[in-house]
Amino acid sequence: MAFLTPDKTYDLHGLTVKEKLITAGSGVRYYSNRRLDTIGHKPEYITIHNTPDINEAAGTNDAEQYARATFNNNMGDVVVHYYIDETDCWHILADDTVGWHAADGVNGPGNTKSVAVEIIMDGSGRSHDVKAEERGALLAAILLRRYGLGVDRLKTHRDWYPKKYCPAYILPHWDAFVGKVKSYLADIEKQDAAAKAPRTDGAKKKTFYRVQVGYFGVYENAAAMKKLLNDAGFDAIIKEETV
Repeated sequence: MAFLTPDKTYDLHGLTVKEKLITAGSGVRYYSNRRLDTIGHKPEYITIHNTPDINEAAGTNDAEQYARATFNNNMGDVVVHYYIDETDCWHILADDTVGWHAADGVNGPGNTKSVAVEIIMDGSGRSHDVKAEERGALLAAILLRRYGLGVDRLKTHRDWYPKKYCPAYILPHWDAFVGKVKSYLADIEKQDAAAKAPRTDGAKKKTFYRVQVGYFGVYENAAAMKKLLNDAGFDAIIKEETV
């Protein structure tokens, strides 16, 4: 199977998320069309997992490989909502849909009431490991904020199934991780409040619309498109991204 192509890419508080959601027609062995067993199908918990860092194929990364492995049925019955590493974040199961990740059964609250975040790490403490954990903490904070939850609703895999020592690389400093999430959550709340606050200079806020033309694998092609847009009077820029 070729590398996954997201159906949608969006930015949330500095985190870029690539979305390709599993559906009944995706051919994934475990697909539940059950919605979360909660009021309004809104998540009540965010569950943190660790999955091991793996050798990356040229041109891709761990998060894409794990997401693709799910679509290829190479993850067994396991289906989580998000995979995140030091560079990428993939959203592959709708937040309001029951996943299979907590080992607490078909009616367990871990599976039926929580959103699963797999943070891909190797426990080395090297820069890529630290960055993956930081990005995982940011994603957790974004999800808590989205659903009006506090850090008390942040759970580990082990909370649902005590025999499973997971997230293995984060559990030894779980309190510190929760502190990071709490800090990110406070920042996001401030950002949201500032966005809603009236301007003190009396001027009205302006609305802007971003138009994304596409991605180019060859710089010269991107430069040609930029020139075309600039010549037409548009303010086009080139932003380099590594994915």
